[in-house]
Amino acid sequence: MSTVTVPPVLTSARDDAIQLHRAFKGFGCDTTTVVNILAHRNSAQRAMIRQEYRTMYSEDLDNRLSSELSGDVKRAVCLWMHDPAGRDATLLRKALSGDIINLRTASELLLAYVGILRYEGPESDRMMAENDAKALFKAGEKRLGTDENTFIRVFSERSRAQLGAVSSAYHSMYGSSLKKAVKKEMSGDFEFALLTILQCAENPGKFFAKALHKAMKGMGTDDSTLIRVIVTRAEIDMQYIKAEYRKKHGKSLNDAVHSETSGHYRAFLLALLISSHECSVKLQRFTHPGKGDGSLSFLVFGDWGRDGLYNQSEVAFQMGRIGEELDLDFVVSTGDNFYDNGLKAINDPAFRESFSEIYSYKSLRKPWYSVLGNHDYRGDVKAQLDPILRRIDRRWFCLRSFVLNAAEITDFFFVDTTPFVDAYFNEPEDHIYDWRGIYPRETYVSNHLKDLNSALRESTAKWKIVVGHHSIRSVGHHGDTHELVHRLLPILEANNVDFYMNGHDHCLERISCHNSRIQFLTSGAGSKAWRGDEKLRNDCAVHFFYDGQGFMSVQLSSTNAQMRFYDVEGKAMYRWNVTRQLHFHSEM
Repeated sequence: MSTVTVPPVLTSARDDAIQLHRAFKGFGCDTTTVVNILAHRNSAQRAMIRQEYRTMYSEDLDNRLSSELSGDVKRAVCLWMHDPAGRDATLLRKALSGDIINLRTASELLLAYVGILRYEGPESDRMMAENDAKALFKAGEKRLGTDENTFIRVFSERSRAQLGAVSSAYHSMYGSSLKKAVKKEMSGDFEFALLTILQCAENPGKFFAKALHKAMKGMGTDDSTLIRVIVTRAEIDMQYIKAEYRKKHGKSLNDAVHSETSGHYRAFLLALLISSHECSVKLQRFTHPGKGDGSLSFLVFGDWGRDGLYNQSEVAFQMGRIGEELDLDFVVSTGDNFYDNGLKAINDPAFRESFSEIYSYKSLRKPWYSVLGNHDYRGDVKAQLDPILRRIDRRWFCLRSFVLNAAEITDFFFVDTTPFVDAYFNEPEDHIYDWRGIYPRETYVSNHLKDLNSALRESTAKWKIVVGHHSIRSVGHHGDTHELVHRLLPILEANNVDFYMNGHDHCLERISCHNSRIQFLTSGAGSKAWRGDEKLRNDCAVHFFYDGQGFMSVQLSSTNAQMRFYDVEGKAMYRWNVTRQLHFHSEM
């Protein structure tokens, strides 16, 4: 089964050609655009793009790609652009030149194999298989010397299914495997060629999984093999290869490729490997009980994990004090949980030094519901999401996205906002992001929005609160996140969301806009702050802005919300109430 993911709503070949031409213009190539388009088009669609490009620009697309790209991503993309026959011809030319393996001594087999049209259906003929097994036995083990022509005939003329049946018949009839017979009777490149054909016939997934593991084993990576196998099998049987890889090596092929590659090369290979169902964002649902009277108290803050520095410890102390006053139910973290580059592994001491040992106060020994921020994506994301961290500290609860029903009056929708932001993909600077589970990016984001919209629409909670790392509306250092304004905000407004809570900007702020019922609340001041670059805006009302460290408290009942912003000394700088029936706001 193929792993190539084609967008559900596909642009025309003409539009793709135009986008590619734009990607080539100017200083340098927009490789991200090239990867995002070509990795998500099948063979027929790529051929149409190539034809449209030549018609529109009187230029060969393959040649242009070769001149614009470089390194491993160039080799991978250029091989991908060939149709299957052209791709095989390219690889065969390299093989005959000794680039893959010297097959000159096996030229008769090679010419026979490529020169014969075989039916490659799943059927096999038992009687023919037994006759072929007899012929091979007579040509090899039964005689002195070897009749190589018989091996060439059977191995080149039979389909994979039929050759598999021959192998099975040989073992049944003579008590020994055909593979052993080949090893005994043949040598050199001819032996290698026969064994390769036989192994592909018996279990192609296992064969290619072994080749990929060998390419990534030990010091360095055999990128030629990595590219050849992934590019040539992505549209055929990569799902089976991935299953065999996990079965044999106990880890996913996606993770292995991610660890052995980087940059646009990594992005391209992962885009070919990750099928649409793997980047589906299913919102898991959880519940949290409220107090006896049905109310709920929690703290919200983000951008905090700095080993206690930048007033992190001081903020933690005040959170513990206020948490005790409020009889806290849980804590919401808005992301960027560990600076500067997330967690390195599940045993990273930063988890204890920036979380467990800092937030040790009794009132904070409650569940911490967390999302990921962009700094978290610079580390080992799977480590931060790993449930094993709860064995170290049972408070920790972090997923990319999920729904939490609290006290039966509130639904929280935790959203993974980092993959929405173009800059992390197009201009990553010197940062390396862990995008495992995200590629193909557009499919991931689209599925995320679709599932979020469905969950919001189905919610009957009194309050709907969406939590993400990046701001939608902000006058802080980063300002509005335009990708969220265009893609996420319309969904929140259509589903009557009450509050959007975020971090990212290291400040405390409350904003509302005249054309939206949503209140935009930033609480990203858990440690380093004081940027000093507040932005002005006229389209929305900025009710409160504070450029220092602090956190936010929320007390909810079925009809009322009381919220406060606290500074690093625990002083309540700003407070306001929202009454649910009329959605009435009062502030102090």
